[in-house]
Amino acid sequence: MAVAALQLENISKDFGRIIALRSIDLEVQSGEFVSILGRNGAGKTTLLNIISGVSRPSEGSVQLFGTNPTDKENKAKLAVISHEMFLYGNLTALENLEYYSRIYNIPEADQRIQDVLNDVELTHRRFDLVSTYSRGMTQRLTIARALLHKPDLLLLDEPFTGLDQHAIGMLISLLKHQKELGRTIILTTHDLHTANELSDRYVIIAKHRIVRDGLMAETTPDAIRNEYFTARGGEQAS
Repeated sequence: MAVAALQLENISKDFGRIIALRSIDLEVQSGEFVSILGRNGAGKTTLLNIISGVSRPSEGSVQLFGTNPTDKENKAKLAVISHEMFLYGNLTALENLEYYSRIYNIPEADQRIQDVLNDVELTHRRFDLVSTYSRGMTQRLTIARALLHKPDLLLLDEPFTGLDQHAIGMLISLLKHQKELGRTIILTTHDLHTANELSDRYVIIAKHRIVRDGLMAETTPDAIRNEYFTARGGEQAS
């Protein structure tokens, strides 16, 4: 039997007296695309931080590809797109990607950098300092940085934030292609239609727990919205 890309068992996380997550069990198989849904403050970002090894759970165990998420081997298998860009404003886009290509020892780095810059439509701005980029352009470069080393597992925390409609369409196409390549993808988003379009499964977190884990093929955006609102006590989405 193949080893799961992700295995969470009884994960809880507290910040002092503040409860972030309670008794989270989640298994994601290699090649699956899972969307995690929930209101602001539900614990989605905390969950991704635990999966990536940035944060340790207060209780429970995490395994990525059968090993600890902090193991060196997993660093090369993982990429995170979050609110932290991990880019250097005093370097050009090209210099940023060259820096990361050295960190990951990427073969034929020049060609790979050219490919990801083309994918996010930033080739014409590759010699410009990142500090001169708009929020949307910086987000696109962050996506290029994340895809540079061809990770096995992509963690995306609200990646559409700051993108215009053209860039959103570009990112959706990129994610579809990554899925076709067999990447495992975990996405947090409030966009239920996009989640429905992209994902194999959806997970709703409310009151710090998983309250629904379902297959996208067996539901619709309207049905997910009803479950989402019910789980949230009728509050409006943000």
